[in-house]
Amino acid sequence: MKYLSELSFVKVFDAETVAKSGSAISVEISTSNVDGFFCLQWEVTGDGTVKFEVLPSNNGDDFLDTEPDIVTGQTKTSGPGSNGKNLVSFGIPPCRSFKIKVTETGGSKSVTVSAWLKAQ
Repeated sequence: MKYLSELSFVKVFDAETVAKSGSAISVEISTSNVDGFFCLQWEVTGDGTVKFEVLPSNNGDDFLDTEPDIVTGQTKTSGPGSNGKNLVSFGIPPCRSFKIKVTETGGSKSVTVSAWLKAQ
């Protein structure tokens, strides 16, 4: 499990290849010492399309898809520089921990994803 503080960043994906229509899930991230506000920055390469989701848990075993997607429709040309680099802030409900899930949604090409998480 990774732990966050107000001053820390966690790399949740490190050049993770996600197959077409596939997904990858981060390690468990504790919500102790944070207020539930987060910022996710990512870089997408390859010809697929991705979405990011947050999967909260209160028991540390069941990570549930109960929250709206963090972001959808991200490609290698998304972001303010049209270079696959972007970031967004999001909140989560009170919970013990969570995981970040990235899914290739285009269905025809794989992607490679790196992502960093900041907490407050």
